[in-house]
Amino acid sequence: MNIKLCFLSLCLLVLAACSGLNSNTLDDDEVQWKEPPVELPTIPVNEKPRILWIDASANFEYLANKKENVRECLVKAKYAGFTEVVVDVRPTCGDVLYRSNIVEQIKTLKYIDRTVTWDYLGTFIEEAHNLGLKVNANMNAMSGGNIRDGGVLYRDEEKRSWATQLYYPSGIVSAMDDGKSHAKFFNPVNPEVQNYILSIIKELAQNYPGLDGIVLDRARFNSIESDFSQLTKSEFEKYIGKTIESYPYSIFTWNMDKVVPGKYYKQWLEFRAKTIYDFFSNARNTIKEVNPEIKFGTYTGSWYSSYYNEGVNWASNKYDASRYYSWATPDYKNYGYASLLDLYMTGAYGQTLYGAENEWTVEGAILNAKKVTMGDVNVCGSLYGLNYENHPENAEEAVYITLTTGDGLMFFDMVYLMMYDQWGAVKRGIDRALKSDSK
Repeated sequence: MNIKLCFLSLCLLVLAACSGLNSNTLDDDEVQWKEPPVELPTIPVNEKPRILWIDASANFEYLANKKENVRECLVKAKYAGFTEVVVDVRPTCGDVLYRSNIVEQIKTLKYIDRTVTWDYLGTFIEEAHNLGLKVNANMNAMSGGNIRDGGVLYRDEEKRSWATQLYYPSGIVSAMDDGKSHAKFFNPVNPEVQNYILSIIKELAQNYPGLDGIVLDRARFNSIESDFSQLTKSEFEKYIGKTIESYPYSIFTWNMDKVVPGKYYKQWLEFRAKTIYDFFSNARNTIKEVNPEIKFGTYTGSWYSSYYNEGVNWASNKYDASRYYSWATPDYKNYGYASLLDLYMTGAYGQTLYGAENEWTVEGAILNAKKVTMGDVNVCGSLYGLNYENHPENAEEAVYITLTTGDGLMFFDMVYLMMYDQWGAVKRGIDRALKSDSK
């Protein structure tokens, strides 16, 4: 495995996925909780899912052409104590690693050619089920290409208009002409985009009835800068029942790199959350109509205080964010999608382990997510293996915290278990947590 390339690739992917980590918007003191966490019923650790994420790009050199390596990594996952895997089958390039009549199958990823014809996802399902592991297929929903690998937005001129329009201090630019962003996002407001992604989800559920779950990542807007197309302006005007005279300045303006909210800013955030809520509702219904046994899940960051940047309200629709955050309207809560989910994974990516009242610690991130989801869905805390590169003892402790504080574990990503030999640390953390059931 080319370690340097693998490391660089994962860093780019994580930074893109976690764009809300360094908010450039409101300066509210929103990191600390403003009320105690909700007390939820506890689940025995041995009943909590323990999930290993297997990123497509980062692991492609190892997995693309060797069935025996698929089998080997799943055996290691089973031995370490994982009960499920998330297999990334639609990475940010927007092409896929399964049999499809809608989307092109990946032939080259991260400069590595796939030279075999066996079914990548089908092999994972077969081998994992033989070991008693569940399989969830992940799709990077709103990504249609990336700078390195190309994708549908690069090769299909008709779909190029689907790319999101980004509003920077320098003006509005298509994502396809933007050198800052690695992953090229679609505009989630565009009904053609939503129908296209829903058709892919439907086909995946139809073609792979053995799947245990379908997971959506990047099922969101690119960032606070997205989307400022004329199509989105028109849809927003319909939503508020008014014609906007000064666009985009009535939404917000820029002061250096800071957002200055305009007249319609809060309603804009509400509109974006509704857009994603409606998409999630349709995605869930699409899956359940094909196969009600397939779980519907997602991953988001745990930093709820700034996740409005991505146009996502992953809380319960009973959680009234306007009581605690100045950016939320009273109606923002109506578009919390937690109750639509069967599986929810949240990024507890802080390097500090303990601190119940801070959403940037592992413990606090999980408790904060449980607070805002209000029992609508179980919360699987997600750990980032790169944080424990030089401190495997912290990996063990983080796994233990996640399984004893939250409702399950997701570890991102398998490549770090391999690169830094963290399998043992994760196993020790799982074993410790399982022993706590008997206390």
